[in-house]
Amino acid sequence: MIRDYGLCLWTFGEEISFEEKCKAAKEIGVDGVEIQGDISQDPEEVLKILEKYELKLLSVTPDNVDISSDDESIRSEAVQYFLDLLEWAAKLGAKRICLHGEVGKVRGCGDATKDWDLLVKSSSKVMSKAEKLKIEVVFEVLNRYENHQIVTAQEALKLVNEVNSKHLYVLLDAYHMNIDEACPIQAIKDVGEKLGVYHVADSNRQAIGNGHSDIKCQMDALNEIAFEGPIIMEMTAEGSDPFTPMKGGNYLEVVKGYYKESLRELKEWESALAKV
Repeated sequence: MIRDYGLCLWTFGEEISFEEKCKAAKEIGVDGVEIQGDISQDPEEVLKILEKYELKLLSVTPDNVDISSDDESIRSEAVQYFLDLLEWAAKLGAKRICLHGEVGKVRGCGDATKDWDLLVKSSSKVMSKAEKLKIEVVFEVLNRYENHQIVTAQEALKLVNEVNSKHLYVLLDAYHMNIDEACPIQAIKDVGEKLGVYHVADSNRQAIGNGHSDIKCQMDALNEIAFEGPIIMEMTAEGSDPFTPMKGGNYLEVVKGYYKESLRELKEWESALAKV
């Protein structure tokens, strides 16, 4: 099965420009990229650079905002950001954006039912806009050390069912699943046709083969559910701060190496499957 392979531009860090990131992605050999949702950027300029390097816009990752905050002003501002992001994405001709809780918020307000209701309410507002613009939204399943909500595939499916929008899908990430899923392979199968994007990195968020995750079997599971969405690599160099890709030294070359090695591995698996 032929799919688009991409990478997340945020993993190159803020030390280089958007164009330099796209140039690096082109040199690595991916089909497209997941860009950051910086709505201050001119959509025409973004498109011009993507076209220059012949890269598809596979997805848009959002700024870090809190859509389930019990502080109404914070929550409203977060929802408005996503509404604006959808408008911005529409100008780019983007097929999808990503939605998730605030990274780093590992505790709620103390009332889990209230937290959940606020998440559903905010997500529903975002989806109402997404449906009008015909843009797919993929809710990313994080892990317990990054957010207190939606850390398993089953929780994501519960949200999808309650929001009840045909444009809402799930984003599963091999790195996050390594932490909170009892079985990442089963999680992929459970999400099935509602899987919109698959992020891949090994258990340490490095290149495939550098950790202990069984990425090959996860790829087999994607084939079993006939997943046609993009496979987007999201890897960072080794370092102490998990919330920044900039690890010092030659981190950028390290990450580029991870991507080249992993893309080669992924395509070898795909080629072998095609011969079966």
